[in-house]
Amino acid sequence: MNFAFDIRTLLILLIFGNVFIVMLITAYRIGYPKDTATTLFEASKWLQSASWVVLLQFDHAPRWIFLPLSNALMLTGGCLEVMALLMMMGMLGPRVKFYYLLLAGGSTISYGVIYLFYNYANLRIASASLWALLFIVYPAYHLTSNKEGSPLQKIMGVMYYVIALLMLVRGVTALTAGHAMNVFTPGTVQYAYYIGMYMFMILGTAGFILLSKEQSYEELKRLATYDELTGILNRRSFILRAQLKIAAAAKNIELVSLLVLDIDHFKNVNDTYGHDIGDIVLADFAATIGRNLGSDDLFGRFGGEEFAILLTGIDEVTCDRKAEELRKAVMETTFCDIPLSYTVSIGVITVVPNQRTPLDMLYKISDDALYRAKREGRNRVVRGRWL
Repeated sequence: MNFAFDIRTLLILLIFGNVFIVMLITAYRIGYPKDTATTLFEASKWLQSASWVVLLQFDHAPRWIFLPLSNALMLTGGCLEVMALLMMMGMLGPRVKFYYLLLAGGSTISYGVIYLFYNYANLRIASASLWALLFIVYPAYHLTSNKEGSPLQKIMGVMYYVIALLMLVRGVTALTAGHAMNVFTPGTVQYAYYIGMYMFMILGTAGFILLSKEQSYEELKRLATYDELTGILNRRSFILRAQLKIAAAAKNIELVSLLVLDIDHFKNVNDTYGHDIGDIVLADFAATIGRNLGSDDLFGRFGGEEFAILLTGIDEVTCDRKAEELRKAVMETTFCDIPLSYTVSIGVITVVPNQRTPLDMLYKISDDALYRAKREGRNRVVRGRWL
């Protein structure tokens, strides 16, 4: 059975599809603050719809106006869609913006030169297709090569590569065809291109919405895992991860050390300089400690000015040396704008845990050692013992 495709019908489907997508996204986002990425995505769909509408006037209006206009609208719409995707993933930096600015300028100049001096339809199709390929390849590469990317991002990257391949085939076909082509010339490549654009509209939109949900979920997970002020683990997340590390250490018969840290006279900092400066001190303290820890060490904020660290695989001597290193790093901290310095007291416990070793008992022993350090004059490390 032979199937015949009508390109104009596909264009109408693309127009209505893009319009309905904008309507659905707008309805879905009612009640939520509008973000720039979604606004760009909606604008891209309106521009793409306008491009297809203009293209439908191919036989009924001056082509010297409508062909360049349709091409400009399509490339701009595609560019905005890609930028919305990159912005959603946090990849739209200054260099990427400059890259797309160059592509937008290059594609416009290239099409204009061809239209004014080499007004041959095949060259116009090839130019538009190959420039569109360059717009798409960048996000395709980053989506598929990002080792920390989700399966959804990988699928979207592959989808972008498929569209880029269709653009390449269409461009090469236009350059090598032995007959004149235009946007409505029937043929397998043309049919594949328009069907690909239709599928891209559906899959790209679904991917963008799912990626938006994925980013929202990651943000919620981040807020539930990390302390907002210092950027380190919050109490709940520290306890959950510490319990797993203690269980693993018990299985491997490894030493674990729990350090409980408390900034000395922190209330005086707040009372003297204000809570804004107090927040700066807390963030600076977390950054100072973090710089002196390894990637496998756990570091979390237990509340207020109290923090905890879990170290694995080191003996008491090495642990005490690390604790002293942290204490000195904090003591040497200075601020340029205000005459402020601060110190820290640290309580430490080191054990070889078993499967029944409770974290709260390790914390109690370390906390008792911490308060002995406070009573003995602060700015020191005191070791607790498992009885």
